[in-house]
Amino acid sequence: MVFDAWRSRGGPTQHPAMPTPVTSDVLEIGFIFAFCILAFSFALIIPGYKGIARLYFVLRVVISLFIGASIFLGVLGQDWESAEIETKTAYKAFTNTEIHAKIGMKIGLGSVNVTLKGTPVYQVVGHSDSVNFTERIDYNERFHWAWRQGRIGFGPYAGRINQEFRQAQYRGVPLPIQWIAEYFTLDGELIRWGRSYRTAGWFTNEVLWTAVPVWLIANILSGVVLFYAGCMFMLTSAFMFVSLIIWSTIKWGSQPLTIPFEDAVLNPHYGASFWLVLAGGIVSFLYGAIIVAMDWFLPQAIADFFGNDVLQDSEQFYHKKEEQDESPSGIQGRKSTDRKGISGVQRRLAATTKVDHISRNWASRRRKARATMRKDLHLDEDIQEEAREDNGGIVYTNHAFEEGSSFDSKRAPHFEEGQPTTQNDLDDYEPAEDLRTPSSVIVYENEGYEDAAEALAGRVAKESCANAYETFATTPM
Repeated sequence: MVFDAWRSRGGPTQHPAMPTPVTSDVLEIGFIFAFCILAFSFALIIPGYKGIARLYFVLRVVISLFIGASIFLGVLGQDWESAEIETKTAYKAFTNTEIHAKIGMKIGLGSVNVTLKGTPVYQVVGHSDSVNFTERIDYNERFHWAWRQGRIGFGPYAGRINQEFRQAQYRGVPLPIQWIAEYFTLDGELIRWGRSYRTAGWFTNEVLWTAVPVWLIANILSGVVLFYAGCMFMLTSAFMFVSLIIWSTIKWGSQPLTIPFEDAVLNPHYGASFWLVLAGGIVSFLYGAIIVAMDWFLPQAIADFFGNDVLQDSEQFYHKKEEQDESPSGIQGRKSTDRKGISGVQRRLAATTKVDHISRNWASRRRKARATMRKDLHLDEDIQEEAREDNGGIVYTNHAFEEGSSFDSKRAPHFEEGQPTTQNDLDDYEPAEDLRTPSSVIVYENEGYEDAAEALAGRVAKESCANAYETFATTPM
């Protein structure tokens, strides 16, 4: 007897049908969940950054994920246009029962979603022999038109939405839902809303999918070349704006879509997906424009924001500050004239190269002048030795400027492989390139040489005066 429980006529266990309305778009929820997973994954990396770099990282991730989510949710979203009313309407065929319900319509790029929900949900829909029949009024149906128009009618060669409409009639879908879907199956005269939304949705879908790889390239370039990354972000926003323009303008005829009911009229308006794509386009454009502008005027600041080193591939050398100070004043003018036509990092490197080139030329001239002065003074080795003892300095001569000389110049004691060894020495030097003499020998400045040269010149003058006095004194009158 136990096996007969819940069985009908000895057959298997039977349970009544419990149709459940669709309350959310599973695909759309899935993409939202995917972007939440990405955001959570990046959140785990945040403790690895320190100071202000942590805030920069959070801003980069949030802005980039928002732009990407707006694109994907725009492509897959079902709320480009929407409308909702509350009215009294007929319920089903072959009955004169009327119900009070909320009727909603949401139009996406490839389909239209119709919702019917009673107020209250359980209502009496019929009676027989003093018995009332109560039903749960909560329906949701989706009709697709992606992407073939098809022939006129409801046969096997008709469009997809026409075939789904005929199947809904066979299943006995409530009349308000069929009434809305029928407007998208008509295709004649100015009543071509189905064709209109299908065409606009197809082009909008293609343009938005084009924005996806551009957005990915922009994120890749943000770690390589910031100027091009900003341009790609602006190009992403351009595709998003074009998709909005296409959706708003490609309409067949001038008759607006209005679906009348007994107490109200459905007039669709732009929905959440439309405004989300618009917001993402604005954020993407401003983000790219700021990157381009800061790369042009403040390259170091935007490089710090993205954690990039703009001079990571350059080598640094050292020369004296006085050589930089004695460079011509026209360097600044030349730097300002070269701003046009190159990016911020390129302009900075180009200006630094010009300054270093001019500084090398002036330093070379000064050394040649000193070498010429030494040759004019005809200093011999004995006088140089006395100058070293008197001044306590170190004098290094450089014969590299003399013709046919293969003498290798000596370096100052505080230098090793062209770099200063102490902090005091480092403070007296700025980045520049090593200076090469005609014999390909590196030459370094030495203040002791300058002091010794002046002392030697004074001593030579004194000795010349003394010799002249002795000659004058010994000469017979």
